[in-house]
Amino acid sequence: MKKKVKYLALFGIFLLLLSLSPIAGDDWGNYLVGKLGIKNAFQSAWTLYFNWEGRLVSRILINILTYHKYLWNIVNAILLVVFVYGVEKLIGQNKKYIFALVGLLLFGMNPYMFSQVIVWLAGNMTYFFIVPVLIIYFYFLIRYDHYNKWFKILFCFINFLGTMFVENMALVFVIGNILICIYKYIKSNKIDKWILLYLVFAISGTAFMLLSPGTKYRSSIENIEFNQLSFFEKILRNIPNFIYYTFTSNTFLLFLMGCSNCLLVWKHIRNKWLKFVSVFYILVGSILTIVIYPLSLAEMNRFDFLINTNNIFVIGYWLIYFIIMSVLLYVEDRQDGRVILLFLIGLVGNVVMLLSPTWGYRTAFFTYVMFGICSIIILARYLEENKWNIIVSEALLGVICVIYVIFYINIYICQKELEKNIVNQVESHAEVIYIDAFPAFANCNINPENEYHLAKFKQYYGIDANVKISLVRDKWKYVIFYIK
Repeated sequence: MKKKVKYLALFGIFLLLLSLSPIAGDDWGNYLVGKLGIKNAFQSAWTLYFNWEGRLVSRILINILTYHKYLWNIVNAILLVVFVYGVEKLIGQNKKYIFALVGLLLFGMNPYMFSQVIVWLAGNMTYFFIVPVLIIYFYFLIRYDHYNKWFKILFCFINFLGTMFVENMALVFVIGNILICIYKYIKSNKIDKWILLYLVFAISGTAFMLLSPGTKYRSSIENIEFNQLSFFEKILRNIPNFIYYTFTSNTFLLFLMGCSNCLLVWKHIRNKWLKFVSVFYILVGSILTIVIYPLSLAEMNRFDFLINTNNIFVIGYWLIYFIIMSVLLYVEDRQDGRVILLFLIGLVGNVVMLLSPTWGYRTAFFTYVMFGICSIIILARYLEENKWNIIVSEALLGVICVIYVIFYINIYICQKELEKNIVNQVESHAEVIYIDAFPAFANCNINPENEYHLAKFKQYYGIDANVKISLVRDKWKYVIFYIK
C-alpha cells in the first residue's frame, strides 16, 4: 500500500509540474498544426516525412498532443511513473531506498536535460516517450525466455514503430536486440529466434526512418561541413561532446557512479596502494565537477577550466575514468553479465552520436538513465537497507520535488502575466511588445529569440508579424522566484 501511495504521489507531482509548464519553442508551431485537426496532424507528419524528417511516429504524437496539452499532461505523467516502475523492475532489488534513488535520477538530472526531456512537449515525445517502453521491453527479454504470444506480436510492432521516434534510439533498438541475443546465447547456448525476428522489425523501422526523402534532404542542407568529414574526423570532433554529455554535465550521475565505482574498488582490489590511488582518481574529478559545474550554470566561471571538455587533460581524465569503470563492471559482473549488458546498451545511445553533428542534453538522456541504473544496481548489492539510507534518500527526493514545484508555480505566474501583458499591448497597438523572459532552463527555447521561434510565437499569440518583441530579463530573483 505504501508503494502504491508513492507512485500515486509521484504521478500527482508530475501532473502538477506538467500542468504548470507552458508550451514553448517548437511547440508554438506544433500547436498551430494540431489546431487544424487530427487529419491534418497525420497529413503534416506524412508531408514532413518526404521533405524534412523521418520521425513519423513522434511527429504524429507531437502534432496531436501539443494542441491537446491536457491529454499530454496525463499521458506523460503516467509514462513517468511507468518509467520509475520499469527501472525498479530492471534493477531487480527489493530495497526501499531504490524508489527514492530512481526518483532522484529523474529530478536530479541536469536542469537543461529536465527541461528538454520532461516539460518540453516536442522533446518529451521524441526523446522520452519511447524510453519507458524500451525499459519494459528489455526487462522482459532479459528476465523471461517464454512469454505470451500476444507479447511477441506486440514486441514486433514496438520494434518497428519505436524506431521512428529519433535516430539514436532507433539504433538502440537495433544494437540492443543484438546485444541481448548474444547475452542469452552465452547464458543458454542457443539463439532466441524471436529476438532475431524483433531485430528484423527494428532494422526495417530504422531504415524506413533514416532513408526517408525528408531525412536525405535535411541532411543535404544542414551541417554540410560536418558531413564532409571522414569517419574518424567526426569521432575526434565529437569526443568533447561525448565527455560533456556523458559525464561532466550530469552531477547526480557522477555522484552515483563515484559511490558505486568506489565500492567496486574496495571489493575487488586487494593491494592497498592501488586501492587508494583508484579511489582518489575516481573521486577527484567527480568531486571537482560536482562542485564546479553548478557554479558554471550560475555563470560563476572562475574554475571552468578544470572541467572544460575541450581541454586535452580533462578529456584524458574522463577517458581513463571510463576505462576504469568498464573494467570494474566487468570484474564485478562477469558471471551474471546483466549489468555489463545494460551498460553497453546505455553506451549505444551516446556512442552512435559520435557520428552526429547535433548533440544535446536530450540526446544523452537514455545513456544518463542506463548508466544510472547500472550504478544503482551496484549500490543495491552492497548498500544495506537501514532507516538512515531510506530517510536521507527520500528527504532529498522530497526537497528537490518541492524546489521544482515552487519553480514551476512561479513559471505559471509569469506565464499568466505574460499573456495578460501581450493582450493589453496588442490592443493598444504597441509597436514594440515587452515580455518577461523566463530562466533559460525553464523549458527548451522558452524565450522567442531566433527568427523561426519569433514567427511562431507571434502567430500563437496573435501578434502582427511586423511588431517587434523585446525581452525583459530582470524579473527573476534567486533563479526560481518570479517578481511581478
